[in-house]
Formats: sequence, structure tokens, C-alpha cells
Amino acid sequence: MLPFSRLFKSCLLAFSSLLAMPAFAADDLQTVISDLASFTASFEQTLYDADSVPLQTTRGTIALKRPGRFNWQYTDPATQEIIADGTRIWLYDKELEQVTVNKIDDRIAGTPLVLLMGTAPLADAFSVKSVGESDGIDWYELTPKVAESDFQLVFIGLSGDALASMELRDNFGQATQIIFSDFNANSELDDALFEFNAPAGVDIIGLDE
Repeated sequence: MLPFSRLFKSCLLAFSSLLAMPAFAADDLQTVISDLASFTASFEQTLYDADSVPLQTTRGTIALKRPGRFNWQYTDPATQEIIADGTRIWLYDKELEQVTVNKIDDRIAGTPLVLLMGTAPLADAFSVKSVGESDGIDWYELTPKVAESDFQLVFIGLSGDALASMELRDNFGQATQIIFSDFNANSELDDALFEFNAPAGVDIIGLDE
């Protein structure tokens, strides 16, 4: 079975003769994203090199609540936490006993997190077109409008109103594929889930607490 990154390339070739899709393509995706106030899911994330060779696979869970809050837990093979409270974002590496904290706007500008976390219209940050349906998943191609984006292309896969997959193409030809499972939309999530309290003894780098 081909990696998804190669399947995406085949899909793009099949649709290469199409011009940008009509506005309803962006509107359909915008409707799903706008209605997604929160969600929880498990994920499998795989990094591919420029030749579509898998380099690393990680797994974990995510909880997200708009605007601007998420709890991203990597559980396999290494343990890391990435937590955002709407203002700041923390990256906690348990093995290094180190926490990096930044303003959230500095970390998500030009990334797909803008799509999931913000309240601004999707078309403000991305040019959107549909690239068709495959195996029950509707695919959308998003091109960032900001020149300083870390990504050239983003692909979003929807299964009905559920987020099924994302693929991020970076400026070095690598692709990051994220497959979601156990997706639960509009979950009731306590705000405490998005608060980070640094364990005693860890090094904190970045903004003052």
C-alpha cells in the first residue's frame, strides 16, 4: 500500500486540469470548521522525506477547544506535551526536563493550527480548493497566503463532519501525515485541561511565567 503522500500526488495529478474550485468548496469546509467548537481524538503522525519514505511515526491524543486552546499529548515512542491556553503555548519534553513557552501567536502564525484554533474566516489565511473524494473521505487542498509560512500545502480530509486526516507539505519537500481516530466533536472540555503547571525542577525557556 502506498503512503498517503504518494496517494495525494496521484490525486493531484488526476485533478490537475481543474481550475480553483467554486466558492462552495471553501464554504463547505468553512462550515465544518466553524461548527467545530471543540473535539477530542487519538492520532497517528508520520513524517515522510521528499521521496515519500517514512522517517518516524508517533502516536498520542489531542483535545482542542476554540479559540486558541489545545492539549496535544505524544505518548509513543516518546512522551511530550504541547499545551495552549489561548495566550501562551508550552512544549514540555519530559526526557529533557525542559519547558519552552511562547506567545501563541508567534507559534501558530502561518500554520494549520490557525485553521483549527481561530475564529477568522478560513479564506483569510488559505486559498482553498476541493481535490475530490477517496474511500469516503472528502479532500481539500489549502495553500497558505502568508509568505513566511512553514508549509507550502495543507491537505484536510473530512469524513462527514469529522476530521479524518491532515497532511502538511513543508518547504523542504517533507510531508507530515496525521490520521485521526475516535474523533469526538464538540466535547464538553474543562478549561483546566488547557492549563500547564511546570513540574518542580524543570528548566523553563521563553516567556516569564
